Amino acid sequence: MAWEATCLLPPVLLVLLASGSWGQKPELLHLLEGESFSVKCLYLPQKDSEAVKFWCKWDLPRTCTLLAISPQLWVKPRNSIEDKVGRGYFIVTMTELRVEDSGSYSCGFYKSSRKFFHRNIHLVVSRGESFPFFCVADCTSGPPCSWCGQLESSHRTFKYICLLT
Repeated sequence: MAWEATCLLPPVLLVLLASGSWGQKPELLHLLEGESFSVKCLYLPQKDSEAVKFWCKWDLPRTCTLLAISPQLWVKPRNSIEDKVGRGYFIVTMTELRVEDSGSYSCGFYKSSRKFFHRNIHLVVSRGESFPFFCVADCTSGPPCSWCGQLESSHRTFKYICLLT
């Protein structure tokens, strides 16, 4: 019985590794209607500079609808990708946020007909005041944040998001 369990473990690990983002916790982001935000997504510049980058919204557990791709062959309004070719990252921007934009998003790239997901964002767009889930001061990680990052919001102000512990 113990041998059977260890035989099952490698395929399970392979599925988790192949799926990319399934094991990652999403970064929680609360914003207001009308605001915009940008997210930095990484890739290996020496290997993946020529790969097609994408931004998508999760509709079902395994269906992520494309909103933008780069090179800019196609894009949904209010979504864009700026690829910093050779630098190892691209910037995804969503503008004029609406309450119905709330949901889970991912950025990543296509390579050899496979999707590689890099980052998961769970976006909550509100009509009222923003929720106080932002890191303050110098944005250092630590309780209550296990990770902290800076986003540019509309009106040229900066907000800090954190992954709550």
